[in-house]
Amino acid sequence: MDPPAGASGNAVPIVATSHFVIDLPTLFAVTVFLSATGGLLLLFSWMQNRNTPALALWGIGYLFSAAGAALLATHGLIPEPLQVCGANALVCGAYGLMWSGARSFEGRRVRMSLVAAGAAIWVAAFQFESFSASVQARVMLVSAILAAYALLGAWELWHARDRSLISRWPTLMLVAVHAGFLLARIPYADTLTASLAAGRPHGLIASIMAFEMLFTVFCIPFLRVAMSKERAELEQRKAALTDALTGIANRRAFFDLGGPLLERTVADRRPAALLLFDLDHFKEVNDTAGHQAGDRVLMAFTELVTASLRPGDLFGRLGGEEFAYLHVDATMAEALQTAERLRRAFEAMRVLDPIANATVSVGVAMASDASRTLSALLASADRALYRAKADGRNRVAPAPLVLIDTGGREAARQAMDIDRSPAMAG
Repeated sequence: MDPPAGASGNAVPIVATSHFVIDLPTLFAVTVFLSATGGLLLLFSWMQNRNTPALALWGIGYLFSAAGAALLATHGLIPEPLQVCGANALVCGAYGLMWSGARSFEGRRVRMSLVAAGAAIWVAAFQFESFSASVQARVMLVSAILAAYALLGAWELWHARDRSLISRWPTLMLVAVHAGFLLARIPYADTLTASLAAGRPHGLIASIMAFEMLFTVFCIPFLRVAMSKERAELEQRKAALTDALTGIANRRAFFDLGGPLLERTVADRRPAALLLFDLDHFKEVNDTAGHQAGDRVLMAFTELVTASLRPGDLFGRLGGEEFAYLHVDATMAEALQTAERLRRAFEAMRVLDPIANATVSVGVAMASDASRTLSALLASADRALYRAKADGRNRVAPAPLVLIDTGGREAARQAMDIDRSPAMAG
């Protein structure tokens, strides 16, 4: 989980050597400043992006952490039992909020009872005199609670829905390392207790743990904000490349993805076909049954083709009722068979009245020396589609082809045989 200002008993150790010593009030001041700054940064980012409530949860968690560190710094102003109990309860609550923010960021349910469970366990244990009087026991329990939340937060990061977010991985590493340091406090509780009793941290272990805590408190808010911005940018890119109605690639995405895909296929001397679909009399469907019925027709056709896609194929909506299907590793004969199968299946869809009147015409073109680019291939398929429309619609028409693969002549012969078959007459 995110590490706000830590509280491992009465205080957190800080770097101290024979040449450089920082006392506990200085540690608390730095911790309060870093935690409060991180919390305000996260809350400000949330105000700019209200669609990410996780930022608000993380920000509030960091402010809870700052309050806990500030409470620990008020030595002598309030009774020590209340100071220690309240400060560590705030920090446990802060870690719980950080974990809830991670769950919210991944679209999972936030359980407030579990968020508050750590603080409740701490307060309940503090009611026993034998526990509250033992600094070592307090260090061990609060370290275990914070480590548990940190590990839960690391689990959320590992089982993420957007694994492409670059900033997720350094965040995961930092949270996991922090969880390890929190767990390491347990076997070294006696060493940390001695540092706390002295009032000034000393020893290599205490120094390393203090440095890790401050470093993580400083870094995590920036990484969280970066994750949020990456998520927003990723969603914007997806929206810009996705057809809003059907959820498939739009025209821009089809050309952005299809161009490189076709280049790789041609470079590898593998066949590739482009199937260009145009729904017949679609305007009449909209005019007679309404645009909602037209949308259902488009969705039905999209689902039909999507179900037949093979790994590596690309399907997109070019606009209106026109769709394109880049069929890689397919000869002309295979592409025509796919087109005819889809044409027949769409024609047979008579569950809804608007679909009963809907058919599709298909133009099929193969990558060749004359159509090595996606634009040229699309133009060739468009000419074939025009011929299918001119011949009466609801049919498949192949474009003239000169294939670059070694089986080109045989594929061309098969294509002409299929084109002459009764099935192709629609």
